[in-house]
Amino acid sequence: MKNQILKKIYTLFTEWSSHGQIACRKGCAVCCTRNVTITALEGEIILRFIIKHKMAQWFGEKLKVEKAHHRPKMSTNDFARACLQERNVDFSETPGQAPCPFLEENICRIYPARPFGCRMMISERTCTADQPALLPERYLAASTAVTQIIEHLGQKEYWGNMLDVLPALCDISEFSPISRHLSTADMMQARLRTLTAKPLPGFLFTEEEEQTVSPLLQTLFDTEIEGKRIEDILNGNY
Repeated sequence: MKNQILKKIYTLFTEWSSHGQIACRKGCAVCCTRNVTITALEGEIILRFIIKHKMAQWFGEKLKVEKAHHRPKMSTNDFARACLQERNVDFSETPGQAPCPFLEENICRIYPARPFGCRMMISERTCTADQPALLPERYLAASTAVTQIIEHLGQKEYWGNMLDVLPALCDISEFSPISRHLSTADMMQARLRTLTAKPLPGFLFTEEEEQTVSPLLQTLFDTEIEGKRIEDILNGNY
């Protein structure tokens, strides 16, 4: 059921964000860095895609050699909780902009299975190294809220940099076609670098942003999966 909810979230957000002039095109990969964070649920979708498409050796080798990436200090919901409790938080981070190792000729090899951290990256102008993405108005508030919901969906499991969560999951027998290309030490070190996904403490958007974001969230919450509203499933009331 969680997989169905996650895929429905992807679809609804894509529909919501597809209006307006978006400059992103195939081969545009300036935003595709090694800083993407994911939940274990998103990671499992990626790993299943890799195995299904017989890319296990290529993928395992990419994970094995990839060492230089950023480890976030706290999850999105941890940060939200600190802000809502008006605690001082040192969240000043300057992650590098090295390209994602899953790119080949600026094309994402795992694009159909890409996580929300990749799906949410859009721009109204063409990005360059010197010109960052231009986000539609209040887009950041909506994408942050959805990121929080996805973390809530995956709570108590791995959360962190995609390049840590993926090898951390590879000790599951289902993913043995990939894990055979990794060492036990690689997977252990990856697990040590992950954090734990936390439940939703509340949203971070302002009252003004809420007017724009609420219709998206209400549509998401009212959507039914197997006859049950997503909001009820997320709250454990089913």
